[in-house]
Amino acid sequence: MVPDATDGVRCLAMDDASSRGAPRAASARFTRDTIEETATVVQVDGELDINSADALREALDAAEAEGCSVLRVDAASVTFLDSTALGVILASAQRMAERGGRFELVCGSPSIRRILDMTMISRTVHLLP
Repeated sequence: MVPDATDGVRCLAMDDASSRGAPRAASARFTRDTIEETATVVQVDGELDINSADALREALDAAEAEGCSVLRVDAASVTFLDSTALGVILASAQRMAERGGRFELVCGSPSIRRILDMTMISRTVHLLP
């Protein structure tokens, strides 16, 4: 993680290297912005798959640890989503709901939106266009 501060908004760039330090092909890029004091946006670009699931989990865990009441994942630039990443998203959404928070997912891809609808994750996660 590389911390950066711009105009009072905390931003973190998360690389998707494994926690064991082994290199692997970059498949997703994560940034996190705290908006006001109660909402955090995690922006994701690229592919959310088994190779980026740990980095996604770390980004969501860090956002949750800040105590935000709204956690929004901006996945408008995501080009691929597999079941591993779906599990990470669902677990975070469930944790947010348990503590009275809200998990939102911005999804621009019709094919990814279809997957979310077919797996009924769209009933747990608040989807935004």
